[in-house]
Amino acid sequence: MQISALINKQKDFLSYELEGGFRQLSEQCLNYMDSTSSLNNLNDFLFEHMQKCKYANLTYVLNRSGVQLSANVDKDKILIDFQGQDLSNRPFFNFVHHDRPFYLSDAYISSTTLKPCISAVHAICHGDKLIGMLVFDLDLEKLPLLEQKIGSDEFRQIKGDPEIRSNLFNQNRVQSAMDQSIDTVHNIATELLCELGVFHLKLHYASSRATIWTYDDPYNYRLHILDEIISPNICLLYPKKSYPKEAKVSQEQVKQVLKHFHTMRFMDDNLYLKTGSLNIMNGMVGLSFSCDGNHYLPVTQFLENFEKIYT
Repeated sequence: MQISALINKQKDFLSYELEGGFRQLSEQCLNYMDSTSSLNNLNDFLFEHMQKCKYANLTYVLNRSGVQLSANVDKDKILIDFQGQDLSNRPFFNFVHHDRPFYLSDAYISSTTLKPCISAVHAICHGDKLIGMLVFDLDLEKLPLLEQKIGSDEFRQIKGDPEIRSNLFNQNRVQSAMDQSIDTVHNIATELLCELGVFHLKLHYASSRATIWTYDDPYNYRLHILDEIISPNICLLYPKKSYPKEAKVSQEQVKQVLKHFHTMRFMDDNLYLKTGSLNIMNGMVGLSFSCDGNHYLPVTQFLENFEKIYT
């Protein structure tokens, strides 16, 4: 599922969880909106509710024209200086009406807390007439969110620096030290991935270095310069490990991917591979080119479409 679809699913879940409670509050707010004296009571009502609401940073009420009726009310104080300000330019203002009473904004960084925040807005209605809006700024870190699996099994192309792209044909590949020993590098990379407990490996061909991640220490990466990555002595650092059953990439596919990296490194003097990565656990290949563009795609897609896309 794409990132945008996962975000929409999360917002749908939050809307379902929150809308009922905000509907009740908006109905209660209607009782305080008919006079100045009632507005003081509205501030007290909102303040009382803020003590019970574990998700909210701030709440306030607008009239139907977008003018703020209540104070800004947080858990500690009632800030009356904000009463009367025109908030009709807020993004949510045109999305809320009597037949669509609830709106959940996109996430944003709060100017007050400097943390991720999301606004929930509920219409305050009398019958089918919009009277105002109840707004809550909610702390995203405290909301009960769905546990969702963020997939990485789709092709993604990311364009790089426009300046680098515009000068692509004014530059030529310069043979790096790693290029001169690329077969040795790939043989050792195969050994690391297939036999020695490395699950993610990234080869920086232009700068002649490698970064690797191991099963035993997945939160830390290891950096190896060329002298280390071309020496079989590096294998003494990584004890023999069984190839993981959970791997999405076969050992034969590891060899095929590295063979294609070799081809892409030398395929053209202008457009060529600068870095290539392989993760055998999530089955993804990462490619960075001389044009500063990047591709991320599943190993199976990379191997099946290599001739069509990259040659």
